[in-house]
Amino acid sequence: MEITNYCITAGTSILFLIGCLVHLGENDTFSVKTIRKFQTLTYVLMFEIIIDCAFALLEKQSVASSLLYLIKYLELSLNPVLAFLVFGIFYDKKSVRHDHTMIKIHHAMLAMIILDIALQAATIFGKGVFFIDEANAYHRGPLVYAYLVVLLITIILLVFGILTFSNKTQSIMKGTLSSFTIILITGIVLRNIFPNTNYDFLCMSVSIPFILVYYSHVTLRIDPLTKLLNRQVYSRLIKKISYTTIVITIDVNDFKQINDTYGHECGDQTLRQLAGLICKAYSRYAYCFRTGGDEFCAILKPGAFERLIEETPHHDAYSMASKLMARLEELIRAENKPNADSYLSSGISQGYGIFYSQSSYPSIKEQISLEKVIELADRRMYQNKAASHKSDTTPPPSSNQPAP
Repeated sequence: MEITNYCITAGTSILFLIGCLVHLGENDTFSVKTIRKFQTLTYVLMFEIIIDCAFALLEKQSVASSLLYLIKYLELSLNPVLAFLVFGIFYDKKSVRHDHTMIKIHHAMLAMIILDIALQAATIFGKGVFFIDEANAYHRGPLVYAYLVVLLITIILLVFGILTFSNKTQSIMKGTLSSFTIILITGIVLRNIFPNTNYDFLCMSVSIPFILVYYSHVTLRIDPLTKLLNRQVYSRLIKKISYTTIVITIDVNDFKQINDTYGHECGDQTLRQLAGLICKAYSRYAYCFRTGGDEFCAILKPGAFERLIEETPHHDAYSMASKLMARLEELIRAENKPNADSYLSSGISQGYGIFYSQSSYPSIKEQISLEKVIELADRRMYQNKAASHKSDTTPPPSSNQPAP
């Protein structure tokens, strides 16, 4: 009966995974590369479940103990690899080229895989993580707790990596991520409380749909080119905002000229470059959007206005908005150093508007709607753009006239 229940649990886990494969086959939202990453993860997990079930069927039977060692060695070696494959879904070499945190997590997870392989190799020379006795029965070895520590560290690194990805993509599904983590850790704990069960694989299989849902959520919210929040999320957010905030609108100067002179690929590179600088300048305090074309927007998160105004001399909201915009201007000037690979030499234009909530500022009699605030920010941005164009077309002073 025990082995029957074991096989039923394994079969249920595989059914979950087959459902995931069916979904991936019908998915037209993810890129081909991402679908292949999910499929690889699913197939590897299915393989591990099958070999684990095979071990349960062959244990204590008249088979070569070397076969049992090989099966268990494969199973235990694959567990950290599975976590690494999950991380690989969120880790893209091109997009994390300058993301040192993600690179460090990637290297740390590789180190955990190597350490796990070394622990399993110790089993060959004696009682390491596990051993098989004369009756072909499985027993945990003295290094099993070292293996569990390595596995838990790998999962912690995985969760930290997904959190880093979440912050970068401004995701808000922390509950889904928490559920995914709890399910994984629960499976490991249950496996150690009840060694003759395979609840860990069931938990792993159940967690795959959570990852699919989470990644789908992120994909639908971000602009594919810049990785900022897209226009759809922007439109939904401005309908729900009721807290005091600052809206900053941003536009690339002479963007059409960049496209016409250097080509659309350089135009795309300019937008990606600016998006990275907008995130660097504002993402700690604000939601960052690409609202269309070369237009971007930053809207302060709940509570950010109150925190920032406390840090501003005389608690002046207008000075605070100017200080925020100056951060992005400084970053762009740094990018435009001589010999820098940048197409932002023409600069950007910014405008701002301040939305005061009635609950926080009841003394303000004429409440301006958020839509009017955004119109004001746009107006100021275009005034800024017109002023920059005017200064660009002003002739330089002649040699016998001093510069102003």
